[in-house]
Amino acid sequence: MANVSDFLSLEKVDAHNHLNLGMRYASYVPWAGFYIPNFPRKMNGLGEMHEVIGQYTRNRSATAKDVQDLVTLSIKDAIADGVTILEGSFDISFVHHCSDSVDKYVELIDGIVKKFADKIDVRPELGMGKLFDKTKIDAWVPPLLESGIFKSIDLYGPEVEDGIDQFKYIYEMAGRLGIKKKAHVGEFSDAASVRSFIEFFELDEVQHGIGAAKDDSVLQFMKDRNIRCNITPASNVMLSAVNSLEEHPIKKIVECGIPVTICTDDLLFFNRSVSEQCADLINANVLTEDQVKAILKESVDSYKK
Repeated sequence: MANVSDFLSLEKVDAHNHLNLGMRYASYVPWAGFYIPNFPRKMNGLGEMHEVIGQYTRNRSATAKDVQDLVTLSIKDAIADGVTILEGSFDISFVHHCSDSVDKYVELIDGIVKKFADKIDVRPELGMGKLFDKTKIDAWVPPLLESGIFKSIDLYGPEVEDGIDQFKYIYEMAGRLGIKKKAHVGEFSDAASVRSFIEFFELDEVQHGIGAAKDDSVLQFMKDRNIRCNITPASNVMLSAVNSLEEHPIKKIVECGIPVTICTDDLLFFNRSVSEQCADLINANVLTEDQVKAILKESVDSYKK
């Protein structure tokens, strides 16, 4: 039986963490000032998750101070889990909370990174929702990328190809600036969509990507391109993308030779840290202890390059 304590002292990367939802529920409640009924709980897909976000968490965040507080809670909980490299997502919508000022948002993020620099390597990621106001994306993304504060970008929302052409120029710009390119795909979509997103955006890494396990040719394609999957097993189970942890396809992905990281996604919703998920995967007989420790070491080594 693996224990969480076996992993707390090991260096870890969390490369899939939405920092506005990246804290424990126990950390969130005292700050928010309210409880969310029957929470955390298993949900029927992203639709139910976004109902909770719309009713509770989104409305609680209105100011730059709120953004700073939320991200600080998430970083502190990552530190408590022994995460040493946090490639965390700062959503583009939070420019609104900084008086619609890109400069003020960059200044806020820079201040947070510097505040925790002696405890954790925070690498800001620009998160973009596919359904966010496109005129604001067009106005805000170029100066945000040119600021130099962001080390990666990520696109999330419906895992469909419809509309992704509108973001092509952003990924081309990121490539020119040496910014890592990611996108959410393959949690609920199929293997073909994973390959399509990788090819269209020339992705470096995929957030989730577990749908690729349904097609060996796509897995081989990813291995040949050295595409990393930043996998969040607890999210996949809690959102009913997979039936149970025991059935999770991470084992097949790992054994095909595709690099992976084990990540939290939205700790507020899924309530499992990286260390906890490491123990969970072993105790569910999905991965061996040696495999999990190898994943952690290879992740850290890769991100230190």
